[in-house]
Amino acid sequence: MIGIGIDTGGTYTDVVVYDMDNREVLCSGKTPTTRDDLEKCILKALDSMDKTYVKQAELLAISTTLATNACLENKGGRAKGLMIGMEPKSTLNLEQVYARYGLRDIEQLVFIDGRPENIYVNPIEPDWDDLAAKAADMFRGCKAVGITQIYPRANGGRFERIAKQILSEKLDVPITTAFEMSDDVDPLRRGAGTLLNARLIPLIDDFMKAVRLALSERGLDIPIAVVCSDGSLLTEEMAKEQPVGTLLSGPAASVIGGSVIAGEPDALIVDMGGTTTDIALIRDGRPILAKDGISIGPWKTTVKGLYVNTSLLGGDSAVRFSEGEIVLEGDRVIPLSVLSSTYPYVTDRLKELADEGRHHTRMLSEFMVLQNDIGDNPNYTAAERHICDILRGHPLILEDLAEQLDTSIYKLNTERLEEEGVLMRSGLTPTDMMTICGDLDFYRPDAAKQALRFLSKNTGVSETEIPATVYRLVEKKMYCQIAEILLLQKYPKKWRLLGEDGVRLLIEQSFEEAYAEALTRKKPEWMRLALTTDLPIIGVGAPIHIFLPRVAQLLGTRAILHQYSSVANALGAIASQVVTRVTIRVHADYVGSMPDGYSVMDGENRIKFEHYPDAEKYASDLALRLVREKARRNGNSETPHIEIKAEKIYGVGVYFETVVEAIATDEFKV
Repeated sequence: MIGIGIDTGGTYTDVVVYDMDNREVLCSGKTPTTRDDLEKCILKALDSMDKTYVKQAELLAISTTLATNACLENKGGRAKGLMIGMEPKSTLNLEQVYARYGLRDIEQLVFIDGRPENIYVNPIEPDWDDLAAKAADMFRGCKAVGITQIYPRANGGRFERIAKQILSEKLDVPITTAFEMSDDVDPLRRGAGTLLNARLIPLIDDFMKAVRLALSERGLDIPIAVVCSDGSLLTEEMAKEQPVGTLLSGPAASVIGGSVIAGEPDALIVDMGGTTTDIALIRDGRPILAKDGISIGPWKTTVKGLYVNTSLLGGDSAVRFSEGEIVLEGDRVIPLSVLSSTYPYVTDRLKELADEGRHHTRMLSEFMVLQNDIGDNPNYTAAERHICDILRGHPLILEDLAEQLDTSIYKLNTERLEEEGVLMRSGLTPTDMMTICGDLDFYRPDAAKQALRFLSKNTGVSETEIPATVYRLVEKKMYCQIAEILLLQKYPKKWRLLGEDGVRLLIEQSFEEAYAEALTRKKPEWMRLALTTDLPIIGVGAPIHIFLPRVAQLLGTRAILHQYSSVANALGAIASQVVTRVTIRVHADYVGSMPDGYSVMDGENRIKFEHYPDAEKYASDLALRLVREKARRNGNSETPHIEIKAEKIYGVGVYFETVVEAIATDEFKV
């Protein structure tokens, strides 16, 4: 069977055509990602492949950094979370506590009372009539809603299901519940994951529409699968319902693809894209999974997935200056070489700026670019709509935009528009440096060279030295990220003891010494702070061949760069399997300190057992039935391989519960 794998990264869209029976890449390619028109870049990717193979394809598997980047950049659709049974007034330092989970804006949350049965002596049923009456006002302007209740295991998430039914009748937006994704006991972690899921729904929905339209234009009526956070595949429908499951989709695909092309049982995989650099570990031929839910950017979730260390380091990271020093920041901006390929006047305007020879505290060479036209959307202010009107079809340098608004660059009110992805900045990036140096040949370097003149004037670094300076900053950040993940895996207790700041200072010092030694061949006096590893480092991503060899050298190991390294994410997408998981718990019941049998939640019903073996058998049978039902929805075949695992959990030597997990694995059903 022939399948197509596509990875839509922040900068490039990669594609492979793969013989799934013989495990062979038939052809591959890469095209720039057009974020404002995803259908366009997917069509270009498909058209770059051998049409004979494309016509024979029976499956499209796709990975995307869309959800990951939205988290890191704090972007997404406007959404609110309904929190049932949580008392915000009883939480000291409310904003600080909630912010630790990514819930930075308390205004995004709606609280109602409720205490589930089977756990409270005096349970309280939420006021459903009041929720129905106020729903329209509570969630006005939202594109999606997430629902989370306290203690979902006590009643099988009954409160969430009722609330979903009520809101579905009152609101014409997608509604998701936390219990559909996890029964974790931490309500804030569940709430963060559910709100994040709601924020991502509009983004993923638009993305899937673009993919489906592209396939339709090429006459392909084939299933679409999406890589999720553990490297397995989701159906198109499941991805749209639970887009939070696609967190780290791109990194997960890179791990699968990297392991396929390298054939190393133990290795580090480093995937450098346009927005992020993702690092994962392979041990004994399998990727290491995160013990807890995925944490990415400010968000802590219950999503299970690969252990991936993600940082804001990519080809599109912003190159700026601070206090006269060149810095590499985490903000993703459109490379000037990319922007000028569409708008040639960008180069002329940057030349005018550079010719002025001005010193300034701001990066005046950056442009503001309209990404999504909001039209007359009443959810935005008149001032915000006016900004978008000015930028429609005509990106402007910051001072020119301020002049048309009759204000100064210090008073440009674009924060919310940038946060929601309506506007995006364009400026200098590592991609521009690679273009100037000839390491990438997709674009012309003229605009970036003009911006270098402004940067040079404000830093004292010559125009010829700036690209090498930026390369070194990229290598340092990559080195530090690799060292962090290795130290955290090997010495977790010592890491906590020293604290993140202390460990990072040591790592940075190690880099400086290793870098100086590599240049001068002279060892540091007195002592040497060396960090080394025997693990080979597998490189993934278009620019990785430029930076990884030096970083691997500084860490005393070797870099593995394969002919398909630049499209490993796309390869990993189509080489992935479908994995469906269901968890059922056998709970130990007590009356006071005395044992009172065992119980298993079957939907909303609590089934009691006197003897443990009977409870575990019921839980295993239930998990088996549910995983088969869920597997069919997920895209498994009718006869997947199913494994049942049971793990007993103890607290202070006392038996607490048994977690029974059913896992169904096989190829995607076509």
